[in-house]
Amino acid sequence: MSTSRKPAKLAVQRIAVNAQGYDATGAYWGAGPNVFIVTTDGGADEVTVRAKSAAEARAKAAVELERPPGQPRVKEPIGGASPHKTRYEIDWRDPVSSAVIKVRITQSRDYLGQGQDHIEVHAVKPAKAPLPISETGYRSHFMTALELINAGGPVVFVTAWLDREAKSKDWTRRQTARQQGDLFAWAEALSEVGAERRKPRTPEAAARRGRDRGRAPE
Repeated sequence: MSTSRKPAKLAVQRIAVNAQGYDATGAYWGAGPNVFIVTTDGGADEVTVRAKSAAEARAKAAVELERPPGQPRVKEPIGGASPHKTRYEIDWRDPVSSAVIKVRITQSRDYLGQGQDHIEVHAVKPAKAPLPISETGYRSHFMTALELINAGGPVVFVTAWLDREAKSKDWTRRQTARQQGDLFAWAEALSEVGAERRKPRTPEAAARRGRDRGRAPE
């Protein structure tokens, strides 16, 4: 049974490159045909190729999407861009706080050269939420394609990484401190609301109320 990927649609964006290899924004792609960025439905995969037409770009992207991990690709000068990015999203549960964080994982294949991959980890909901591997909610990591294959792929690798670091004493300490800080902030805010509701009367208001109480009904 075939397990090849068959994307329903491929969206194509053309980037015109001049004879010196620059596009209209000044970004350098290298001399050659125009650059096309081809994305699958939902943007899960993004393939960058050089081609003379959109049809050729789609054909090249289809070949790249079928390329198995670790298999050499046809090299094309495309500046510093990765020829193939794949995005995944996971819901990761923090064992300390029980909070669920939506994490986006982006794998850029052959980022620095053949067989060298780049993994990016983003906390997207809540945005920039601290993670066991990054206080800012973002982490960049380079590894070889073979290492990533042996680790089970991007999702398995990152999930195991987060789970492992979440068991550390440092993460437990930081999360506990954050939870205590949130509790203190909640108690302080609650006390401020209560104080506002029981706002003390000014001396003038108290005297006026006393006079009103002693006034005979008309």
